[in-house]
Amino acid sequence: MEGWKVRGLLGLALAICISYSVLPAQAQERVGVTAAVNLDAEGQAPSKPVEKLVLGHNVVHNERISTLDKGQVQIQFVDESTISLAPNSEIIIDEFVYDPNKQVGKMTATVTAGLLRFVGGKISKQSDAVNFATPSGNVAVRGGVAIIEVKRNTTASSGARTQPR
Repeated sequence: MEGWKVRGLLGLALAICISYSVLPAQAQERVGVTAAVNLDAEGQAPSKPVEKLVLGHNVVHNERISTLDKGQVQIQFVDESTISLAPNSEIIIDEFVYDPNKQVGKMTATVTAGLLRFVGGKISKQSDAVNFATPSGNVAVRGGVAIIEVKRNTTASSGARTQPR
């Protein structure tokens, strides 16, 4: 009987180890890539140091992307959506999921500073699928193009089918 208990405990321990080893891989799943980078742009993936962005950098969930005084960056997501950040801007990609077979998904991002341009891809055709959180409110985007600017305590948005929330 004791042998069965030991094997059972070893099996349980192995299952726990395997499940924890999968978590970082899921957290680091690629959601997009930098399609254009001008001068000073930085990225910081969860639990990683800040790194200078280069063309072709893989963007992952919860990554913080920021531009400095002369920096600009464009991110192309796996559904063909793009976000372009102007100088002195910052965004965190909170959530991005996409099913290429059904062409459905969801994107949530936090804009903490600056100016961005969002051009919708496949997921933006769905209602309530693309949302940007800002210090003064949320902006939902459906379809087309949106421009979002975050200044001290204010947020402005414009574009086809943008809605403050």
